[in-house]
Amino acid sequence: MVKHLQDAGMNYFQHMIHALHISYLLFVACFCCFIHSFIPFIFQTKASCIIKYLSDNVINRQIRRN
Repeated sequence: MVKHLQDAGMNYFQHMIHALHISYLLFVACFCCFIHSFIPFIFQTKASCIIKYLSDNVINRQIRRN
C-alpha cells in the first residue's frame, strides 16, 4: 500500500479524496449513460466528456510523475 501511495505521489487522505472524486465522476457518467439509453436526446455527450476528462487527468498525472 505504501509503495502505491509513494508512486502516486500522495498521502493516504489525498489518495482517498482523489479516488473518491474519480468514483463520483464515473457514477455521474454511468447515470448519464443510463438516462441517455431511455431518452436519447439528453446527455448526448456528457458521459464521453467525463471519460475524456478522466483519461486526460490520469495521463497528465502519469507524465508529471515520470
